Amino acid sequence: MFNERMALKIRLDQLADAEVRVMQEFKKEREAIFARLQELDEAEGNHTADITVADIAATTDITAVTTVGAPPKVRRGRRSEGLTELRDTTIQILKKQNTPIRGIELQRYVEEQSGKKIANMTTFMNSLERENAHVRKLGRGLYIYEYDL
Repeated sequence: MFNERMALKIRLDQLADAEVRVMQEFKKEREAIFARLQELDEAEGNHTADITVADIAATTDITAVTTVGAPPKVRRGRRSEGLTELRDTTIQILKKQNTPIRGIELQRYVEEQSGKKIANMTTFMNSLERENAHVRKLGRGLYIYEYDL
C-alpha cells in the first residue's frame, strides 16, 4: 500500500540523487576553472607570480568542500539477501509452471520453499515485473513467466 511514509522516503531518495548530481556538476566546473587557470599561467609564463593555480588548489581543500556537504550514501532498492532469495524462488516456480498461476498460490509455494513470509504479494510481484521482463501479470492475480518476448 502506498502511503505518505513511502512517498516521503521516495522524495528523500530523489533529493539525495539531486544533491549528488549538483555536487558533481560543481566539481566538474571547479576542475574546468582550475585547468583553464593553469593554461593561462603556462601561456603567460607566469610561474613567478604571487598567486598561482597550484597555490589556490593547495589552499582550497576541494575534497573537504565536496565531502562535507555531500549527502549520505543512499542505497537504491534496499534489497536484502532474503528478498533476492524470494525473487529467485518465485522465478523458478513461474518457470516450472506452464499455465498462469494465481498470486495466492504462488505466494504459498514461495513461502513454503523459502521459509520466508511475503508481506504484500501485489507489491512484491509489481517490483519483480519491473526487474524481470519475462514475469507478466495476465489478469486479476494471474502471473506467468513468458519465455519469448
